[in-house]
Amino acid sequence: MGSSIGFFCGNSDLKALQSFGKSIGLIVIAPKFDKEINDDASTGPYCFLSTVVKSELHPFGNPPVRLTDARDPIMRFMRGYFKAPYLVAGHVYWSDDVKELGAKTKPYFQKISKWIKANWELHPDGGFYIGPEAKCLIDAGAEMVNFLAGTVAAKTIK
Repeated sequence: MGSSIGFFCGNSDLKALQSFGKSIGLIVIAPKFDKEINDDASTGPYCFLSTVVKSELHPFGNPPVRLTDARDPIMRFMRGYFKAPYLVAGHVYWSDDVKELGAKTKPYFQKISKWIKANWELHPDGGFYIGPEAKCLIDAGAEMVNFLAGTVAAKTIK
């Protein structure tokens, strides 16, 4: 089943979220073992939050470079970002498909969710949170979207 928390965030919001994650022991890692995470979320927003260092992960495939929350204590992390004029949605997803791994990551997911709920504003329609910088960007006219496909925004959130 699993659970997720969705959000919109500006650059400073994302840095604050990632800083909190680091403070509780999470590491942002690229979705492939042989890659490094790019600090610019707009060039590759999908990654993982890992509870263990990279050397303790179990990549698979041929060559073995793919990572999954079915083999390791990691959570899926779609980093939200701002690319004018769009605010692109992000989320953290916790899976309990593998009970042992879900038990290891659940406390981290709960802490991340609690931090987001305490520090960011719930959108009036519910379902997702808005970071402080994102709120300012929205007030200045930024358009909330689920994702960007090339240069075309997909599914505007109102």
